[in-house]
Amino acid sequence: MRVLLLALLLPLNVYASFFEYYGSGAFSAAQGNQATLNNNDPSNHYYHPASMAWNKTILFSAHAASVSTDFNSINNIVTKNGTNSGSNETGDARTDYGKSYHSIVHASLPLAYPGAGPLSLSFVAPFGGLAETNSGDARLPEYVMYHSRHKRSQIFASYAHPINEDWAIAVGTHLGFQASADASTQASLNGANYGSSASAKSKIDPTLAAVLSTTRKHDDGQVSFTYQQEMKSNLSAVANGEINDPTSVLFSITLDSMIYYDPHIFRLSLNQRLTSTLEMSATAEYQLWSNYKAPTIFIKRNGGVILQSDNYENLKIKDIPVAHIGFVWHAFDSLSFSYGAFWRPTPIEGDFSGAGNSLDSDVVGLTTGFAHSMKLFEKDIEWGVSAQYHMLKELDVVKTSGQENGSAGSKIGAPGYKIGGEVLTGSIGARMMF
Repeated sequence: MRVLLLALLLPLNVYASFFEYYGSGAFSAAQGNQATLNNNDPSNHYYHPASMAWNKTILFSAHAASVSTDFNSINNIVTKNGTNSGSNETGDARTDYGKSYHSIVHASLPLAYPGAGPLSLSFVAPFGGLAETNSGDARLPEYVMYHSRHKRSQIFASYAHPINEDWAIAVGTHLGFQASADASTQASLNGANYGSSASAKSKIDPTLAAVLSTTRKHDDGQVSFTYQQEMKSNLSAVANGEINDPTSVLFSITLDSMIYYDPHIFRLSLNQRLTSTLEMSATAEYQLWSNYKAPTIFIKRNGGVILQSDNYENLKIKDIPVAHIGFVWHAFDSLSFSYGAFWRPTPIEGDFSGAGNSLDSDVVGLTTGFAHSMKLFEKDIEWGVSAQYHMLKELDVVKTSGQENGSAGSKIGAPGYKIGGEVLTGSIGARMMF
């Protein structure tokens, strides 16, 4: 029964958008993770679908990206106390989450109807799979925004319509899912006349979040605004177990977890040509995080002898502004260089001194890259490379006295630790028109 429960619980965590944190491809990532002035770049579709409205040819781009984290070590802390064990122990928390690799595809297809705009699609997934998940530890310190939250497939689709030569609108969707499961086990002890048995069933339902966008062109530039609706997916699993000879219900529980969460995003961008060789892009976002939950599996007791989960952590969440700035220098007709920066505060309030160990910190990022144009089989192709450095603000965490339940002793994570570190990302990609 324990094996069945573990198998049921493994695919859980809270994930955010890869595009939101690391860019929609090599070209946008090089300019601070935002849309560019080039409306023939389909990777702009994620940021502002309306900017695709004037395309009259098929646009396609493909990218490969990697993410590597290097966070401060958290060693020699309390890992067990009276709230999660019958003994007190000291040890280390894992902060090495390994590298991840991702594939990205964007496409925009104009409709063969007078005055119509294109259908566009953006897709990202971990290499070799649809998702890589990890529930993490329910009690030990963990960087909840980075453990595996970006390692999932995402699909964005939209239709953009040109109102005139200068103004366009778009409507689209972000695809997610809700999952539920039910498992039952019957274990026969030694001496019984029949063997053990089990049954399980699961269901996955798609969910949709709206994306609304508009773009207005002006002299040597454009202004775009996009609203992306909140997307959250929850998993609810019911598990029952009993033994026979004698018959006894060992447990009947419900397990609840938020699988991933994307906040409401209001995104305003300005793309401007400053000179014949220099372009600037600037983006301001406001993100609503009020419904975010930490990646904790909560066990509710329906019956039997199992106790339900304790919930000592009380996260305080805030809405956040996010800023991006970027420049493109066209050094030659076929070669350009990009530079950018961004600032993203954490949506988690507090100094992490109390109960709970869900960690995050403000981030400042620097980005750079280049793009080169060429012809292949008589087709214009542009390929590019980008690199990013994300620096997390350091913070000394000092745990307050007393255990999480108010008893005398030390909290998990005591006496304290320093949070911070860095994230390195790189991507390579190409785009073309047909």
